[in-house]
Amino acid sequence: MKKRYLVWYTAIVGSLGVGSLVLAARSGAVSDLPYYDSPDLTPRWHDVSHTVAPFAMTTQAGESLSSRDLEGRVYVASFIYTRCSVVCPRLVTSLREVDSAIPDPRLVVLSFSVTPDQDPPSVLAEFGRERRIDSARWKLLTGDKRAIYDLAHSSFFADDERLTGTGAENEFLHTEKLVLVDGAGKVRGVYNGSQRFDVEHLIEDIGRLLGSSKS
Repeated sequence: MKKRYLVWYTAIVGSLGVGSLVLAARSGAVSDLPYYDSPDLTPRWHDVSHTVAPFAMTTQAGESLSSRDLEGRVYVASFIYTRCSVVCPRLVTSLREVDSAIPDPRLVVLSFSVTPDQDPPSVLAEFGRERRIDSARWKLLTGDKRAIYDLAHSSFFADDERLTGTGAENEFLHTEKLVLVDGAGKVRGVYNGSQRFDVEHLIEDIGRLLGSSKS
């Protein structure tokens, strides 16, 4: 088992997502997932104080969804926009695979629009219908742009250093990261949603979290 992880590490370091690097760093005997509490995404093998900041958004159904509604739920966060033609279709495909692989109702998928002024609930709803997104489990979210970008940068560590946090009008977030959050609001994994290897391990790690959660 350890030999296999070392082979993976040699093959993927520098080319795949953060989730893959973390997996490569584990020993086969470690079953718990790491925590993340900083943008450099250094895995911590003990509980940390960092949690996702409180937020309140609007779903594709025009309903409110807040971080309080997600307490006790495992969720995967992503950042997309409906006019995206390159990265986002791959992310949606990956997230559909995650959604299909984990039917457990304790899992929620969140996709925050990074162009919320262009993606009101009606646009998100049409986007979801065209892609057969189940609005009961997969929430397409719009809201205050500054709040969304702050969450990406300071809570989910999902911006790949392409978000400056200055509030400039030309700021734009485009990221392939999928972020796994546990029922306590703590970041437990960050994965490259365009890499099948990472998506497969995201699915495995969700199973670990759900397996250790109380029903």
